[in-house]
Amino acid sequence: MLGEAIGMPNLKWQAIPREQMLQQMLDAGMNKWIANGLVEMQAAQQNGSLYEDYYRNKPALGKVKLADFAKEFALTYHNKSNQS
Repeated sequence: MLGEAIGMPNLKWQAIPREQMLQQMLDAGMNKWIANGLVEMQAAQQNGSLYEDYYRNKPALGKVKLADFAKEFALTYHNKSNQS
């Protein structure tokens, strides 16, 4: 939906192996402790453990839907792109 909103309807989410993600972050100059934490968080998201507490204590959700956010995201994306 976000890809479509920014004029890139074929944009795909691509999962990469943990080691590759870590190496790319380190190559970009990210602190090793932070990079390891982000890789660990991504693994917890993939195996579902990140959401355990959320599902036990599910909050009331807001009224903003992804389609509405996608429009706002596209405006910001294009404004930032035009500034480069």
